[in-house]
Amino acid sequence: MLQESSSPICPQICAADVASSSGKFVLVDVRSPIEFETEHIEGSINVPLDMIESRSDEVPRKGQVILICRSGQRAERAGYILMGKGFQPNILKGGITAWREADLPIKEGKKMLSIERQIQLIVGIGVLTGMILGLSVNPWFFVIPGFFGAGLTFAGLSGTCTLGILLSKAPWNKLESPSQRQCSK
Repeated sequence: MLQESSSPICPQICAADVASSSGKFVLVDVRSPIEFETEHIEGSINVPLDMIESRSDEVPRKGQVILICRSGQRAERAGYILMGKGFQPNILKGGITAWREADLPIKEGKKMLSIERQIQLIVGIGVLTGMILGLSVNPWFFVIPGFFGAGLTFAGLSGTCTLGILLSKAPWNKLESPSQRQCSK
């Protein structure tokens, strides 16, 4: 099995090696539930990075744990947390992006924009609108980009994004629970 040592703590493993050794690995996807619902590797379990410490007991101890995210960065952070819990995880090199590029099977679900992309869109539109209105209508509209700038500064300093919290509660970002799903006959 090919393991690369670009990460000194958590070794990385190639998508082809994971795909060819089915059943030997425990695939743990640390992306958000929305990202997981949009697409994931068949048989993987979703334990989001922000919950990995409190939900580490959900990670099976039988088999080699492979951590998955979009590109590998969140998986590496999750790896450090799980190592503190006695695991010896590997990271899927390149994440689900590399899996898709290797033409390996992906289970696709409902397409949704991630919370991060929704934040980027709202902030971008708000800043652009405030600038255009400030230049063309009234300088008081420059308050709008200032508001978004202050929000981003607060998010960076505190590690808490109020806009992200609000968006996560929006009805379009709620995932359907299994009990809410209707069976089609």
